Amino acid sequence: MKSILDSFNVSRIKPIRDLIYESLRQAIFEGELKAGDRLVEKDLAEKMNVSRTPIREALRKLETEGLVKHLPRKGVVVRGFKREDVIEIYSIRKALEISAITYTVENITDDEINKLKEKIEIMEILTYKEDTVSLFNVSQEFNDILIRACRMPRLINLINTYLEYLEQFRRVTMKKKKRRLKALEEHKQILQAVIDKDVEKAKNLVEIHLQGALNAYLQTFTEDVQDEFNEENT
Repeated sequence: MKSILDSFNVSRIKPIRDLIYESLRQAIFEGELKAGDRLVEKDLAEKMNVSRTPIREALRKLETEGLVKHLPRKGVVVRGFKREDVIEIYSIRKALEISAITYTVENITDDEINKLKEKIEIMEILTYKEDTVSLFNVSQEFNDILIRACRMPRLINLINTYLEYLEQFRRVTMKKKKRRLKALEEHKQILQAVIDKDVEKAKNLVEIHLQGALNAYLQTFTEDVQDEFNEENT
C-alpha cells in the first residue's frame, strides 16, 4: 500500500506548510506514524521533496496540537494518546454534540429522518455480519447527517475539528461485538427521540451513548507504549 507521505503532492493550491501538516497529521491518525516514531526534518524534506523550512513549521503546528513533542537528544517524536487525553477529547465531544442535538431536533427535515432510518437498517445488517469496516463508514454517515441537521455551521466545524481523534478511538471500540450491539441500540433510541421531538430525551441519550463509547475505549486502552516511551526519557 502506498504511503501517505510518499503520495504527498505540492501542486495542490495551498501553502506547502499546510499540505505537509495535513499529510503528517493524517499519517499519525491512520497509524502510519506511531507513538515514539522520530520525525527528522532532513528525512521528511527528502521524502516529501520540499525544503526543511515548511517541515519545521508543520512540526511546530503539530506540537501545538499535542500530536508530537520535542525531546532532548531525540528531537521531534510522535506523542501517544494518554488516558487523560482520551477523557478530555470525549468530554469536549459530549458538550458539543449535546448542544448540536438540541438544534437537530428543531431543524431536521423529513428527508434527513428517512436517510437516518436507512442508515440504521444498513448498520443493523452490518452489525450482525460483523463487517466492522463498512459499519464504521455507515456509522460515520449516520452521525454526519445527525450533526449537520442542527444547521449550526460553526458548531459543526468545531465538532469536525475532533473528528479524526474520534475516528481513531471508534475504530478500536467497534472491534468489540458487545459495544457494536449496544451502539446500534443507542443510535435507534437517539433517532426515535429526534423523531418524537423530545429534546431532553435526545440530549440524555447522546450523553449516555458517548459515555458508553468512552468507557468501552478505556477498557481496551493500554499505556504500554506510552509507559515504555516515558521510561526511556526519565
